[in-house]
Amino acid sequence: MFPIEIINKILVYICELNNNIIITQYDMITNKEYYKINFNSDSLWKIRTNVIMKRIYPIYSSDFCNKGNIELYRYGMSYYEKQLRLNNKVCEL
Repeated sequence: MFPIEIINKILVYICELNNNIIITQYDMITNKEYYKINFNSDSLWKIRTNVIMKRIYPIYSSDFCNKGNIELYRYGMSYYEKQLRLNNKVCEL
């Protein structure tokens, strides 16, 4: 295994630990760096959940932003995030 491959594996591991969205990789042939998306990042899970919540519960006016609706949105976000993570694990098997 080449040293650059070891470095790439370490970078992926560190980015996954820190939940970074972007993983930096290096190409030995071209001597350039390129970027990969870490699809298991917590930030991306929150973005996916937010997209689903906006699709199911669209916000059309500022009347939606009262305390009850914001609480509903917050609990809905955690519920749908759990559902997405569970469904993703099923799909990976």
